[in-house]
Amino acid sequence: MEREQAIEISRNARNILIVKTNLLGDTLNFLPVANFFRKFASSARISWLVSRPGYPVVSELADVDEILLLEDGFLYDYGNLLRTSAWLRKKKFDLLVTSFQEECFLINLLALMSRAPVRVGYNLRNRGWFFNIVVPKGEAERRVELNAQIIKTFGGGEIGDYLYVPRADAAGAKQFAARLAGLGVKENGLCVLHLFSPKPTRSWRIEHADELIKRLQSESGLTPVLIGSEAEVGKWGEEKKSLGLINLAGKLSILELFYLLKQARLFIGIDSFPLQLTEFASTKAIALFGSTEISKALVPAATVVKAEVECAPCWPEKQVCDRDFICWRKLTPDLILGEAKKLLG
Repeated sequence: MEREQAIEISRNARNILIVKTNLLGDTLNFLPVANFFRKFASSARISWLVSRPGYPVVSELADVDEILLLEDGFLYDYGNLLRTSAWLRKKKFDLLVTSFQEECFLINLLALMSRAPVRVGYNLRNRGWFFNIVVPKGEAERRVELNAQIIKTFGGGEIGDYLYVPRADAAGAKQFAARLAGLGVKENGLCVLHLFSPKPTRSWRIEHADELIKRLQSESGLTPVLIGSEAEVGKWGEEKKSLGLINLAGKLSILELFYLLKQARLFIGIDSFPLQLTEFASTKAIALFGSTEISKALVPAATVVKAEVECAPCWPEKQVCDRDFICWRKLTPDLILGEAKKLLG
């Protein structure tokens, strides 16, 4: 099938399948593609095949007609491949779209075995023959832009036109603002903090946090709001309420997190799903990096702050740090606040 013929068939598609199975951030960065196809083939039914880790993004943030949950362990089980491909064939999808990150052989094979007449994907690991519309990587670097090459292939506009959360609305934002008000939090002047991770390679140093909280208030007039896993920082956040910290760790849905970021003046945090979401919320963001390599494909339009240390980045090549993560210890509040003042003007 010729490329132009395949694109024309896609425009008249009645049943579209989006295959995006990764973690939260990866799934989020494919959302603009789903938003595009909702407009491109306006009368089509859109289904999304997702794995359990990425399910919350699709269920809360994606405007799709059906969510298909991939079986746990699919990537290691050819029996699951046969069952799932037979299941997809019965649904008779006429357009199947995969992302730049779907380089797993079984996922590519599943796309082929679905027998969708039009299959869209990238030529990763020389597997372009799985697809009859092969999308070029182009000059894109950031992950959301890599996926957006699909949009350009089908004649769509700039990625910014599709960076939105379909389920977010004014009523929901107003309801969340009322919830914040009930906690004594004013909407303007919020600084969202996502600082810690159970993985030491990705976590900022907790001993710096008191100083950062105090100076955000005294020097920038911002109210710090803590987010993250309750298991990671819940107790610590409760202890720091006396400093004026608002602790919302473990208390937000993904959609509520979007509303919070939308209302915030600034986000400061580690490389994580909330950092990825700042791009959709148009929130000014500071991304903190220590021992991990800074990849433009992973980081959204944020200001990157890191300490200049000879041994960093070292992970994942080096699994154990013999310098007590000096890269994180030297990433001081001074460095962070200096960038914050520039961003806030």
